[in-house]
Amino acid sequence: MVTGAGLWGAGLEAWYGPGTPLVQRVRSYRPNRRGRIKLVRWARVGTARAAATFLVGLALALTLDPSLVSGPGERGMGSALMLAGACFLWRCSLIRVVLRPGEIVYQGLWRHAVVPCSAVKRFYRPTGREALALETHAGEEVHFRWFDGSLWDAFYDFSGVCADALRAHVRAARSRTASSRHAAVERRYTWSVGADMMALGAVVCAVAGLVG
Repeated sequence: MVTGAGLWGAGLEAWYGPGTPLVQRVRSYRPNRRGRIKLVRWARVGTARAAATFLVGLALALTLDPSLVSGPGERGMGSALMLAGACFLWRCSLIRVVLRPGEIVYQGLWRHAVVPCSAVKRFYRPTGREALALETHAGEEVHFRWFDGSLWDAFYDFSGVCADALRAHVRAARSRTASSRHAAVERRYTWSVGADMMALGAVVCAVAGLVG
């Protein structure tokens, strides 16, 4: 027997489930022209970038308006702190998962990890409700902390969709190519024009503050 809640859930999933054209279009689950799928927490990205832009504006106002702070040293150090905070927030907005043909790319705060699908052993949650983790055949782990614990999950389980998309991507890659359990995870520094320029500006303002 199907309850009213079950009917409501089934109807809602049929209209707004992860496989519907509406959600695929809005959430960009379809591959782009390069055959890649990006999984991004857009609400968190927008919030982080708006806050970073606000801090950059405050740093510029503090640098250009001498009436806000009397001494040039204090202005330089204050601008440096604001730009450092803006750099950190901008880097938070870069966190995403990119599903490329045969690979999973997890772009973190400072580095990104390139995981060949053939190297994936399993997806699991280490303990209880911790973030989803990927384990390779070599014993390496990649944790997807940014994609769990959102208020939006109460309305749409984006965390579950990410997990399903990752598993489906690995299955599809294994069906097309022969497995190689010796492939290693590549971890590289993530360059960002916006974040790196803010970091450079913070260093310049800090030096100016110390000299002044």
